[in-house]
Amino acid sequence: MRKLRYALLAILAYAVFLLATAPARVVLPYLTQRLPPMVAVTAVHGTIWGGRVDLVLTTATGREALSRVRFTFMASPLFRGRIGYALRLTGPVHGHMQTAFASQVQEFSDVALSVPAGVLASLIPAAQDFGPGGKLTLHARSLVWGPHPAGRGTLTWRDAALVSAPVNPLGTYDARFVLAAPGVVYRIQTLTGVLVVQGRGRYGFADGALSFTGDVRGHGLRLGGLVQSIGVPDAHGGRRVDFHMTF
Repeated sequence: MRKLRYALLAILAYAVFLLATAPARVVLPYLTQRLPPMVAVTAVHGTIWGGRVDLVLTTATGREALSRVRFTFMASPLFRGRIGYALRLTGPVHGHMQTAFASQVQEFSDVALSVPAGVLASLIPAAQDFGPGGKLTLHARSLVWGPHPAGRGTLTWRDAALVSAPVNPLGTYDARFVLAAPGVVYRIQTLTGVLVVQGRGRYGFADGALSFTGDVRGHGLRLGGLVQSIGVPDAHGGRRVDFHMTF
């Protein structure tokens, strides 16, 4: 009996050793499962308790550094049957958030991320023709991704610019969104700027259809050509927009 007890203690000690020294690659698939296909991991350092990964953006012209992500294990999600990490990002994409995941669900909380709007041209081919500039910031208290998505947040486009605009920046805009099956509904409002945009829209997960219905007005003669190319005239000297696109 004593030999069996010693054997069990030895096995337990070895299991603890393996767990304590398990490399970060063990949890890498869970940390990176929501990344777009063109974002690649080039370096992984640390253990499952903490470390860092480097992310790069792969384009037709090569690779460019996107972010260095440092992660730290959090114990509190274990009480909800989740494995959780605190993430801090530095580089062109920077900010912080916490993530917790189970078999089919991934949660994000305390989200505050910033990314150059130009990165959209690489992530979303449909945005390439617009040549977006400025900075995008995402703030959300809680987002849940899985069979039953949920949450709400705010995406802000600061110093928004377009390659075809006669004057830049055009302004700063908020898109407040609600995440729920079967997609995302959002409302856009203008905070400041010479191009005033307001309206509502949605994005469907199943069909990839993005829609927006709202009003666009320009302040100043230099915006006349840009505004006149959008939508149809309304009764207030602006333009009424009914926009649909599939990604």
